[in-house]
Amino acid sequence: MERRVSTIRFCAIAACLAGGAAISCGTGIHDGRGEVFATSIIGPSGGQILLREATLDIGEDSVQGEAPITLRRYDSIAHSGAVGPVFEIQVPTPDTFTHDPHIGIATAPAVVASAKSVIGFLIPGVPNEQWIPDSTTSTAPCPGSDVCGPVQKDTFFNPGGSIDAGFTTTVLRLAIVTQCAGNADCLSRQACTSRACQKCPPNSPCNP
Repeated sequence: MERRVSTIRFCAIAACLAGGAAISCGTGIHDGRGEVFATSIIGPSGGQILLREATLDIGEDSVQGEAPITLRRYDSIAHSGAVGPVFEIQVPTPDTFTHDPHIGIATAPAVVASAKSVIGFLIPGVPNEQWIPDSTTSTAPCPGSDVCGPVQKDTFFNPGGSIDAGFTTTVLRLAIVTQCAGNADCLSRQACTSRACQKCPPNSPCNP
């Protein structure tokens, strides 16, 4: 599906006309949480949400009934490790998705070309949040300007493994992350933990 570009002015007008209705715009509008956001009502036929660098594709039968899906953009967050902006997916309930959606994030050619660049999610609900890289092979088409990957629906249920069994969330943050084998693969003041470069864990050595 082709990327569509909508202006902030168009979004603002649409928001005024729509009142409380959900809308989706390529550039997004401000809501006080993320930098910008876009919301679409997605049904069983699927759909696509575009927000600046990100394209979220929700396939057919990925949602039962109809549900408002929100995509937010953060230029940066306190937890380091993301390569470029962070995108947040918000769903009404943890079981909103019945099949994995697909996200693509446009970035610099050098990042796209690196085999270490993958989509990762920031594990929620734990004291020491970490980026978890997803190296799953994507079957969906991915433009040459993007790093792509599935949004694992299971991460809305039990993203932390046995330690956090039973934990559920309706908000998940995703970004391009760098897979690593050791601290030497990461930038200064980052550590390689959970197979991704990220903020150094408390009381642990970091790259100088």
